[in-house]
Amino acid sequence: MARPHYFIGLDVGSASARFVALQRSDAGVLSVAGVAEQPLEGMRRGAVVSPEMVSRGILKAAHELKKQYGIEANHAVVSLGEPRMVGIMSKGAVSISRADGEVTREDTSRVLENAEGALPRLGNREVMHEFPLSYNVDHDTRLREVIGLSGAKLEVEALFIAAFSAHMKNLFRALEFAGIAVDEMVASPYASSFHALSRKQKEVGSVLINIGAQTSGVIVFEEGMPISLEMIPVGSGHITYDIGLGFQIDQVSAERVKRNLATLLELGKKEVRLADFPKNFEENFSQRKLKDIVSARLGDIFELVAKHLKRIDRAELLPGGVILAGGGSKLFDIQQIARDELRLPVEMAQGAPGLGERKELISGPEWMTAAGLARFATEQHQPSGRMSELFSSSFSQRVKKILRSLIP
Repeated sequence: MARPHYFIGLDVGSASARFVALQRSDAGVLSVAGVAEQPLEGMRRGAVVSPEMVSRGILKAAHELKKQYGIEANHAVVSLGEPRMVGIMSKGAVSISRADGEVTREDTSRVLENAEGALPRLGNREVMHEFPLSYNVDHDTRLREVIGLSGAKLEVEALFIAAFSAHMKNLFRALEFAGIAVDEMVASPYASSFHALSRKQKEVGSVLINIGAQTSGVIVFEEGMPISLEMIPVGSGHITYDIGLGFQIDQVSAERVKRNLATLLELGKKEVRLADFPKNFEENFSQRKLKDIVSARLGDIFELVAKHLKRIDRAELLPGGVILAGGGSKLFDIQQIARDELRLPVEMAQGAPGLGERKELISGPEWMTAAGLARFATEQHQPSGRMSELFSSSFSQRVKKILRSLIP
């Protein structure tokens, strides 16, 4: 009997590692085969600062996946959400190579290379993804498909996503220590979009905000393609810090307050025993003060998102609105705060349809990135962790270069 093939996503977040394994039936139906989650140490604002410590958390999650579901996580599509990640637009132009002027795939590859060469100095960053948004053939503007057309000059406008090289290397080290082969490494906000956004939302124009523990990833889609990406170095963990400072309580208690936020803000003392919290909190508690603390920090996040949308000329101009994902998106009243700041329709990410059994295991917004990574794997039809077979793709060539740099 043939061994089952799993499409595995591994979300390496600021606070936890999450695995999602999908399986495709003979009829082509996807279903959730297994999930696992473990807290992480050795991370700072989405970046690996101690590969050894991070590898231990990943190994615990991998062991949980095997123990609970019998799935060996020796390979995965992995997320990267480090704070120096950027999205940069660039343009390129080349002469069409064939004598008859017909555009070939080689021409589109060359013009993308030309656009990448025209990028400003990246400052120790490596390009992770490239997205050709539109081509021109002899100034016939905004064409999505140009292969087979004829002309003399081919131009492209493309979005490049680049991440800090040292952070990528540290993540590779952590995965190597954990014995996990990298099928592909995907920018976290882009990975989330594979599960959090529908095809229609990507087409009409929308912004996905994934609020993690220490960072918030922002990605904007139009006409089915990402047109910008930004990492905001603020997440829901900062709300925990603010609650601790505001009420002079320890961080463990502040996290409990944050997790009970809805009850505390809606019902106050009626449903929550304040005596179970530190004495300082019971003495200083007020619903208004707590709401002000949370609203102020969420306001900071959405203000930075608003500035980003204004910078790319999309402020209040995305019909698909705002889609919230990540563990931080579960905070009380967050949708109204986002509406007030961004002046766009706001909804919670529900997860793309099309999964069969056990889909309830990844129904929470905190699972959008891990599930998106697994969905990415199904669309790319990745082999089971055999890196040598992956070096034909452009990103895998970049991976190969990074791995070479790790050899002493």
